[in-house]
Amino acid sequence: MSKLKNTILPIILIFILLALFIPTLSFAQEQILKIHFIDVGQADSTLVELPNGENMLIDAGNNDAGNLIVNYIRNLNISKIDYLIGTHPHEDHIGGLDNVISSLNISKIYMPKVTHTTKTFKDVLLAAKRKNLSITPARAGLNLISNNNLKVDIIAPIGTNYHELNNWSAVIKVTYQDTSFLFTGDAEVDSEHEILALGVDLHSNILKVGHHGSASSTTALFLRKINPKYAIISVGQDNKYGHPDPIIINRLNLHGVKIYRTDRQGTILAISDGKKIKFNTVPIAMTDTNNNSGSKIRIASVDLKKEIVKIQNTHESTIDISGWKLVSVKGGQSFIFPPATIIKAGAIIKITSGKNAKSGPNNLKWTDSYIWNNDGDPARLYDKDGKLVGEY
Repeated sequence: MSKLKNTILPIILIFILLALFIPTLSFAQEQILKIHFIDVGQADSTLVELPNGENMLIDAGNNDAGNLIVNYIRNLNISKIDYLIGTHPHEDHIGGLDNVISSLNISKIYMPKVTHTTKTFKDVLLAAKRKNLSITPARAGLNLISNNNLKVDIIAPIGTNYHELNNWSAVIKVTYQDTSFLFTGDAEVDSEHEILALGVDLHSNILKVGHHGSASSTTALFLRKINPKYAIISVGQDNKYGHPDPIIINRLNLHGVKIYRTDRQGTILAISDGKKIKFNTVPIAMTDTNNNSGSKIRIASVDLKKEIVKIQNTHESTIDISGWKLVSVKGGQSFIFPPATIIKAGAIIKITSGKNAKSGPNNLKWTDSYIWNNDGDPARLYDKDGKLVGEY
């Protein structure tokens, strides 16, 4: 018997030590919120298991992702979606909604009050009709849940007339005790500006990055107001759109945001006990943007009417920018800095275009043609290795 004890006790001790010291995602089940950023390629689908026992699904991928999402949810022993939200009527967000509606028990459906002519959109409406489900307009100011520990609010769309369908996106904020989460759909600059003007509290620990990391979203001011610690990008591997845009990755890096991407890490699970947030994986490696010469060079200004771009060296030593590239984003035009382009410490050089374009000391002539769109045209600066180092 003593021999058996000597064998069993060390084994028990090992299990106790493992339980104490191996990091785990587990919290007490009744106290947690789980967010599943489901890998649906170049599309979007997020399942939120709320701590009150209810479930919310935000988008359902494209048309061929419907069964995948339904099976994913069923494998979690979930048969009911209490809040089903289609952020906006693009196929990569609502494509699988009809499968979800047909296959699961749905309590409420929310979509922005905008129609679309696609078969995908009509399929969603027909699926809801077959189950006698009405669709509640998703709009700013709509509160889905509100108690002392848990709040779910829709904070956009605010307007009623957008030229770009993405700006109709339902933007949802979930707050659970001391942790908060912002889901932005494909909301672009116009919607972000409206949200900022509304003055709502945007601070969130996790940001679901808008429009798959496109440069049309996640403006610098919007990001600063959110001030997230983590960012999730739902994006397809090697997608034709170039998402996520390097400008967004650079912007997140500069703000010290830890980045997670479905194209590199698959489905990402975040869980919160109301105090801390844990993940099923680690963030991707952050690009160091602070310890190279590129980070010392900036686009100081872009004069759209005079067609003058000012590039400044903020470093204490001279920097050679030969072979670097200045890009007019809307027009797609590029200016390559010629050999021996040197900027002294603290100095500024000008790149000119249009009828007043000229060369001279600290002036480089791009072209006699007009480059910059007077309505606004983003400028980007890349180093000789093609790394994005600045934007304006």
